[in-house]
Amino acid sequence: MRGNLFRLASLLITNTAIAMVAITNATLIDGTGARPLAAATILIQGEHIVDAGTHVAVPKGASIYDATGKYIIPGLIDLHCHYGGDAEQMKSLFALQLTFGVTTARSLGADTPENVKLMHAANRGEVRAPRLYTAGQGFSAPGGLPPGVPMKNTPTSAAVAREMVQELSKQDVHLVKMWVDATLDGSLARGPLPKISQEIRTAIVQEATRLEIPSVAHIYDEEDVRQLNAVGVRHFVHTIRSASVDEDFVRWAKMQGLTFAPALSKAQDSWYFAENPTALEDQGLVRAFGEARIKRLSSRETRDRMLSNPESKQLRQVYAYEQEFVNKMQKGGVTVALGSDSGAGNVAFGWGTHHEMTLLVEAGLSPLQAIVAATSNAAFVLEGDKATFGTIEPNKSADLIVLDANPTIEIQNSRKITRVMQSGTWLE
Repeated sequence: MRGNLFRLASLLITNTAIAMVAITNATLIDGTGARPLAAATILIQGEHIVDAGTHVAVPKGASIYDATGKYIIPGLIDLHCHYGGDAEQMKSLFALQLTFGVTTARSLGADTPENVKLMHAANRGEVRAPRLYTAGQGFSAPGGLPPGVPMKNTPTSAAVAREMVQELSKQDVHLVKMWVDATLDGSLARGPLPKISQEIRTAIVQEATRLEIPSVAHIYDEEDVRQLNAVGVRHFVHTIRSASVDEDFVRWAKMQGLTFAPALSKAQDSWYFAENPTALEDQGLVRAFGEARIKRLSSRETRDRMLSNPESKQLRQVYAYEQEFVNKMQKGGVTVALGSDSGAGNVAFGWGTHHEMTLLVEAGLSPLQAIVAATSNAAFVLEGDKATFGTIEPNKSADLIVLDANPTIEIQNSRKITRVMQSGTWLE
């Protein structure tokens, strides 16, 4: 108590001109994995949290938000997004994510130099958007993943690959992204796709490391995870999906400090809406997709095509491998973080982030563990132990969501949003 008052007094002395906000009587789910804390107070000054807990003194003159009956979680972090379109379309996607409480997002590999500039402008506060991390244009083999997407680097030699990494560095990207698999979510329709060679991917990672840019890889096979880790990659999106992994892999992954953002939403999107047509009535999803796309997904033609997909058996086996992988990683102490693949396939921005939490729970995580995956674990992937966001604790960024129901009892309650705060500001 004395320490809390001392910290509060110090901040008041140095920041007397900045208004204080006190959120009182809340059930606090702070993102660390700790149990929900009833009757808690969260004290915010400027962009940051001053204190949070049950014995927090509310200073005279503070603006009080009574959160009786409400549940507070940190703003959500989505590590796997693909934006597209012009500046106005991207701004619309940013705003959509914020309405769903996504206050931090990572864009993986489809950003033109112009869109990278827009994201930097957003991070400077010139555009209302989540906190953004971008890889610019990702790397793949010529003719490789993702098929039909022109916004990617396809080097044909190690020397060219290094030059491309240097160009990305000039754009001040936050990371380098590689697609390192020969199949699109297990689909065999196109046959095996060209895979970026070990020589070229090694050159990419080495040059990025030299320039102090982290590397992230989109993977499918265990051998690629092991090879990439040997040259310095620790963070992966999707999972090993070609087969089950054994306990030796789990122990090795934990020892190497690997992290995985599974993108379960993308892996099951070829059948999800056909089997769950009432999901298309969700007004949040309607807002995310738009009426025209909802109409198309609701049509008998689309549903029949999804349900009669000749690859269905193969795709569902791949999804089963993913669920098993997530469960083993979580139980083995390997970091599982949230990445939905929003913007790809039928994964909607904002809505897809919450759907990914639901699928993490279906794969074996508890609702509380899924929240951790979407908050502190994801923040760790982005910034390590230096992360200044992702939890509701003193000195962290005041990114939070006010909910009407308890998400640790039912994870889908994460959608019952009353208000969203980003960096200390309540959003409209």
